[in-house]
Amino acid sequence: MKKITLFFLVNLNLFAHPDYFLDTSLQINENSIKNQWKFDALNSKILLFDFDKNKNKILDGNEKQEFLNTHFFKLKSNKFNIYLENEEQEFEIVPQNVDVLYEDKRLSIIFDIPFSLKGDTTFCTMDEKIYLAYKLNDLKTNFKTDIQSSEYDYCIGVTK
Repeated sequence: MKKITLFFLVNLNLFAHPDYFLDTSLQINENSIKNQWKFDALNSKILLFDFDKNKNKILDGNEKQEFLNTHFFKLKSNKFNIYLENEEQEFEIVPQNVDVLYEDKRLSIIFDIPFSLKGDTTFCTMDEKIYLAYKLNDLKTNFKTDIQSSEYDYCIGVTK
C-alpha cells in the first residue's frame, strides 16, 4: 500500500492542469513585441465579478491595478512567463504600456516588450507551474517565423 501511495504522490504533478487559458495575439516589430493575453469567457466573467467592485462592467483605475497586481505583476519572478533571446543575449522582460480591457465579455491584458531585433530571435511562453496556458491565436510580423506549440505554450523563432 505504501508503494501505491508514494507512486500517486510522486506523479501528482504529471496531472496538473492550468487555472487559466489565454488566447494570445502578438505583433512582432523590429523594436517591440505587442502582446494581448485574452482570458476565456468563463474566467473573464469570474475575474470581472471578483475585481469590478462597483459592478459597472468596467475595471476602473484601482480595480485594474488590483487585477494587474494579482494576475500579472506577480509573474515578474518568472520573467512574466516569457523567454526572449537572440544569438547575443537573453533579454530582460520589462513590460510597458500595460493595460486591462474588457471587450466582448472577455478580459485582456495588453502590454509591450521593448527589444531590438538584430538577428535570429526566440520568443517563448512558459509557465513552470502550469498556472496559465497560452494558445497563439494571431501573429502579425513581416519577419520569417518558425512556430512550435503545445496545448500549454509556444515558441516562435524569428529571422530578420
